[in-house]
Amino acid sequence: MRNEGGFIEEQRRGERGLTHLIEHLVFVSPTINAPNDLYHLTKIGLPLTFPAPSAGTTSWRETNYFVSTRTTRTADLDTLLRLFREVATDLTFRSDAVDDQRADVMREMADRKPGNVIYADYIADVAPGSPTDVIDGQNSNDVPTASVETIRALYRRLYRPENMMVVIVGNVDPTTAKALITQRFGSWKSIGSPVVHVPVPRLRYDRIAPISFSALPQGRRTALITVAMPTLSSRGPKRSQMNAELMDRLAIRAVNNRLAKAQPGSPSGKVGMFIENGEQGHRLIMLWDNFTGDAWQPALVDLKRTTCGLGTAGFSADEWDRARRDLIQDLEQITGDMGHAKNVELAKDLSHAIAADKELIAPSALLRRARIWLPTIDASTGSAWWRRQWQSGHEHVRVEAPELTRVVDPRQAIRTALDAASSGAACRPLRH
Repeated sequence: MRNEGGFIEEQRRGERGLTHLIEHLVFVSPTINAPNDLYHLTKIGLPLTFPAPSAGTTSWRETNYFVSTRTTRTADLDTLLRLFREVATDLTFRSDAVDDQRADVMREMADRKPGNVIYADYIADVAPGSPTDVIDGQNSNDVPTASVETIRALYRRLYRPENMMVVIVGNVDPTTAKALITQRFGSWKSIGSPVVHVPVPRLRYDRIAPISFSALPQGRRTALITVAMPTLSSRGPKRSQMNAELMDRLAIRAVNNRLAKAQPGSPSGKVGMFIENGEQGHRLIMLWDNFTGDAWQPALVDLKRTTCGLGTAGFSADEWDRARRDLIQDLEQITGDMGHAKNVELAKDLSHAIAADKELIAPSALLRRARIWLPTIDASTGSAWWRRQWQSGHEHVRVEAPELTRVVDPRQAIRTALDAASSGAACRPLRH
């Protein structure tokens, strides 16, 4: 079950962190019909479900709850749907349950704080104005003191029929599943005025910094070259969505192969490329090198030369052919492994696809499309795609290394390394 209400909706005074607190309280709070039953959901639902690494999550835009039944018995499905309906409408937020979970949420946030600070610092430079920059999802300042009335008011504002989605995935009859959902949720009516959602913040090109760094002692050692751009539209025919996904995967394969070839013997994951396409409110194409010791300069030089080479000469026919073969093999393996996929993960993927108004494309369908379409996409087409992508956003370079504390002017030192890497090449200049 998905609720379209995350940190972005905490706009009123005294609400910071309360969507996350509500997520915790779902598993603890008594309900209207069981006012004295702490842990109502888990007491009834746990015997029917497999254990899961995460039964609830809250992000900047949504909260999700996951259960995976041990059986496909209609009675078990109906029991879990009844619990979901109680979660959506009947929580009482008894004060002792609320106080118990306040401390739990604050401990969780304290544990995550170091990593979240590093990530927030990076996003502020590479994707300013995007949701994960301007929405401080880790700000739980009001959790310790918020009244039950304030928590309940936010719950009533967000947990409404128009904000909810229920997804069932598995070996069940669709007609029966739909009937069960209708039976439990069909009578639920909105109360009060329609919800007006907070506008989603947009990426601010004019504020993207060309260079940033981190020298925190607890930080990682990595060099990053990233291009940030607005999220691409996911709407359109299914074939167009498949083509776009295949091109992203194909480019990732080709670039990863090039990076690995330049550093033979390096451990898996030391270098690579990744595309973030909208989950955090922006699209990023990122190349990284997780160097060791104080080797940030050669790592950065290698990345810069790679992006320069791709922008000028593009992909070679040989590396593009290899990337196509590798991608087909990847998709064959993913398709073959689908029988082992967890239904709860598929439900999560399906809910995200529906919310984004796009298709959830099965690996088998993507593989069939790849076999037909990839032979028509040659290296020159891939090179043109890369140049369009790289030129459609602003480039950002970042180095994270504790050793930078010994450098007088880290940004100037990074710029000097970049200038040396791109000298003599028709490479896109870094903005000042």
